[in-house]
Amino acid sequence: MNLLLLALVAAGPSTALISPPFQHTLGFNRVSRFYLSMYLGKDFQLDDPQGLCGAKMKAEEDTTTWRDDALMTLFAVNSGTGQIVYNVRLSRPGIYGSTGSGQGRFRRPHGIACNSDGDVYVADTDNNRVARLRYADAALTWVEVLDSTLSEPHDVALDSRGRVYVANTGAGSIEVYGPNGIRLARWHSDLDRPTGIAVIDKDAEFNVYGHEAAIVIDREGTRVNQFSLSGQLLRRIDCRRIGFDTAGFAYCAFDRHGNVYVTDKVNSQVHIFDTRLHYVISFGGDAAQAGRFDSPRGICIGRKFGQFFVSEAGGGQYYLLALDAYLLGFYPDSFDSRQPGTTIALYLTAVAEVIVEVFDSDGRIVRTLTPGHEQLPGEALIVWDGRNNQGEIVPEGEYRIKATVRPTYSRPRYSLKKELTGQVRRIAG
Repeated sequence: MNLLLLALVAAGPSTALISPPFQHTLGFNRVSRFYLSMYLGKDFQLDDPQGLCGAKMKAEEDTTTWRDDALMTLFAVNSGTGQIVYNVRLSRPGIYGSTGSGQGRFRRPHGIACNSDGDVYVADTDNNRVARLRYADAALTWVEVLDSTLSEPHDVALDSRGRVYVANTGAGSIEVYGPNGIRLARWHSDLDRPTGIAVIDKDAEFNVYGHEAAIVIDREGTRVNQFSLSGQLLRRIDCRRIGFDTAGFAYCAFDRHGNVYVTDKVNSQVHIFDTRLHYVISFGGDAAQAGRFDSPRGICIGRKFGQFFVSEAGGGQYYLLALDAYLLGFYPDSFDSRQPGTTIALYLTAVAEVIVEVFDSDGRIVRTLTPGHEQLPGEALIVWDGRNNQGEIVPEGEYRIKATVRPTYSRPRYSLKKELTGQVRRIAG
């Protein structure tokens, strides 16, 4: 299947990600070292960017207008300098922290997590601790150390109940804490130096299917694991299962449908898996091309609007999630009255709204196979029984089948439409 997907992707430009509107970026959806130095000052040095998180802060929301609904506060780890870089709305940047071991100091931090209440947690790796910060009044401040007895923690995640999940790398475990900082659970399940974690629970905002799971990256960034939130290992997949001899899986995030996006700093790609950890597709590659990545690391998905942020070796990028869709074929591509009908095979890289229609050689619609409905990612098989809307087997001739596919996120839904068409024949007999 992976070879088939590679062939499909090579057939044309990808629309899995599309550029955000101009007012979001002023035309700059990719930020390089040069623009970071202009924005953050000449003394700022980009040094080993790592985790990334973001939220729509309740305290900063203007409830009198919808125009700021897509405005998120992002927090990015600049690991080599022990700094957290963030934005204060669209007015100015902020930098918090420095290298060291006291309050407000970090040694090689990696993952970061936040929520809309302003809670921020940092995996302070070389200090063997997780630090709790607070974003309020347009600034980050130190709160406390959540746990200082950890062993090389590399990532941290939050659920909607305020529970904190830590990838405790050196101990080979996931540590779970309550909002009050009390340890609630420890997961092992044969984990091999876990380094990345993402969590979604049924009450999480913009979780349209009520999905619940934790995704854990381990085994030196070559394996992805799915757990229940009670710590039961559900399934796992190795990089070789998706066609790569090796990988550098770094961080992961959920979209609004519970699908999983995993950054890969070795292959400079982002890999997508569905809710059952079935591989869907990968995109990225040559960093010199638009929509490609330069050793991507941290990832953040704004689930309400499908905003996609990624940090990379030389900066970061911002897109909107959309989709790719492919017509694999018709099986069979001709039929008669004794065995009427065909199966239409589509491949989708994201949840999509799909409409399938059949037209005769004069362009008249003879059958609406599916009204607008949401189709899950992966292979979709849709059967036409060879009949028209009146239930009669269609006469001999050529028939055009058209699948209209749209993304489900608001702006991409209205700006992107895929029309996949092909021909089948009703023959004599």
